[in-house]
Amino acid sequence: MADRLDLLLSDYMTGMLQVKINSRERWITREKHEERIGSSGNGSNTAPQERNYLIKEADKELGRLNDQKQTLDELMEVIQGTKVKEIVIARFKYRLSWYKVGQRVFLDEDVARQQYRAFKKTLRDGLWRDTLD
Repeated sequence: MADRLDLLLSDYMTGMLQVKINSRERWITREKHEERIGSSGNGSNTAPQERNYLIKEADKELGRLNDQKQTLDELMEVIQGTKVKEIVIARFKYRLSWYKVGQRVFLDEDVARQQYRAFKKTLRDGLWRDTLD
């Protein structure tokens, strides 16, 4: 059964996390066309680029998504060349079964699962104790 961390890693490896970030940015910065009766011009002295920046900075959901992506980007650099990275890629990018993951990384299926569970425990305990909610 996939938990939140499995789903996050799957989104990251397939590019869906970036799609969610881009979609959230478009949604929160979309122009709302409201008819202004009895007033001429723009009621705001903020430039559109500055307005968009301020909106993005204030959005907690977008901040959480960006933080998760940045952390995973850095994490993937740190675990470069390890079996864990190969396991994560095989499992989530290529969506292989645990049996095929083991074959791909030249490990027993159970050993691959153990290494992945240890990796998840490290993530939960060290990095994302509060951010997976």
